[in-house]
Amino acid sequence: MVLFRIPSTLTTTMANMPTTRRSVARVTGPPFSKKQRKELRKVFENSSWLLMDKISKLFPGILVLALLARHLGPRIFGIWNYTIAFSAIMGSVAILGMDKLAIKELMASETEQGRIVSTIALMRLIAALACMFLSILLVHLLDPDPVYLLCIIFSSFTMLFQSFDVMDAFYQVNNSLKTVIVPKVTVFLLFCALKCLAIFYGASLLTFLWLSLLELAVTYAWILGRYSLQFAPLSLKQVNFRMARRLLGESWVLIMANLLVVLFMKVDNILLNILSTPEELGNYVVAVRISELWNALPTVVSTAMLPMLFRKKQEDEQAYLQTLGRWLRASCLISLLLAAAISLSAGILIPLLYGTAYTTAAAILRIHIWSAIPVFLMMAMVQYFFIEGKYKLYLYGNMVSLALNIAINFLLIPHMGGKGAAIATVVAYFGVYIMMAVLDGSGKAWLLTREMIHPARIYADIIDFSHALRKSWNSYLFTNSHKSITNE
Repeated sequence: MVLFRIPSTLTTTMANMPTTRRSVARVTGPPFSKKQRKELRKVFENSSWLLMDKISKLFPGILVLALLARHLGPRIFGIWNYTIAFSAIMGSVAILGMDKLAIKELMASETEQGRIVSTIALMRLIAALACMFLSILLVHLLDPDPVYLLCIIFSSFTMLFQSFDVMDAFYQVNNSLKTVIVPKVTVFLLFCALKCLAIFYGASLLTFLWLSLLELAVTYAWILGRYSLQFAPLSLKQVNFRMARRLLGESWVLIMANLLVVLFMKVDNILLNILSTPEELGNYVVAVRISELWNALPTVVSTAMLPMLFRKKQEDEQAYLQTLGRWLRASCLISLLLAAAISLSAGILIPLLYGTAYTTAAAILRIHIWSAIPVFLMMAMVQYFFIEGKYKLYLYGNMVSLALNIAINFLLIPHMGGKGAAIATVVAYFGVYIMMAVLDGSGKAWLLTREMIHPARIYADIIDFSHALRKSWNSYLFTNSHKSITNE
């Protein structure tokens, strides 16, 4: 199941925005000042780098995944992804909620940034080591097969290296995200090529485990080296233990929230391995990766829409709600068409990408792709809650939907395998969206949802869009024609 949460780009946007613009009070204020526009431009640059990181990894990642799945086979591929999911769940605890707190601390104390980075890095390193050993022990007790043990040993190193993601927060605050994005994307693409080469020469599972570990080591060595040259190297002398105790006291709620979200994302992988077979999990993973491929689209749109929505909220409440309504209707229509197209073509896509060993994945994909509808809708609705300061409602919705997801998985997986897990995913995502709409005390979320499927509203949007498109096209033709006449 794909993770659906408030993207880090939005957290960065909120952190970097002026306090006056973060207010959700219904006050009509003047247009953005020159300084505020400059800040928003920096925020948009940060978001653009984050999106570039996501998109540049997406398609090469799918290609390498398909080749790896073919090469390793459903069983080994399923076991590896099970240990990755297990590491992700434990890693959500090892982060200590510092992905959010780090930004807050770095912005509050600009003169103490070096001390903050060293302190948080040490805290996360200690937590990562504890979670690594616990992960290896638990997986070995649950599945004594040597392949499981080998995979979890390598997969758990992700927790160790992610301790240095505090650098991301540092560079976000200093509006220099490309410093970490460039090495991450460059090393990722390099190791995609190395993995393809290893597949060509028929390498074993151990080779790919080592390549994945080496990829992490090279990436973070580059980032840490750059940071050490630009600023001061990480040092125990800079660690502030009083700050560490204070941050731990503040972070326990965030730790629970991170754990909840990652459980929501990975619980189907864990339960499939326990209640079904590694082969079934392997089929499920390849189907989900195709389904998740399209979630980059609403992420890109939501990042671009956020500054505009903030401004509309301040200037004209009615225009703000109208824009949200149109966005929801467009998201519903696009995701519906996408789900129908992928569902109809799943029987062709799966054999083409993964081969005949993954034929079961086609039936899983036909079901799982329908989760795209609530995912597209939630991207718009989460923006509304974020602007209104009601993002806790998303957490409550996730709690209820996680319980629903686990219950359906336990009920269906023993009889339906990966198809049962896909059904649970679709129901759980729709559950999150419905819970968010129902829990909104103002009633606006529910009103927007009702208008989303209103035929007259949909028809008006189509007419408006066609007029705007025609106007843009005529303007383009006139401008080019005028240039041509002038040149002559």
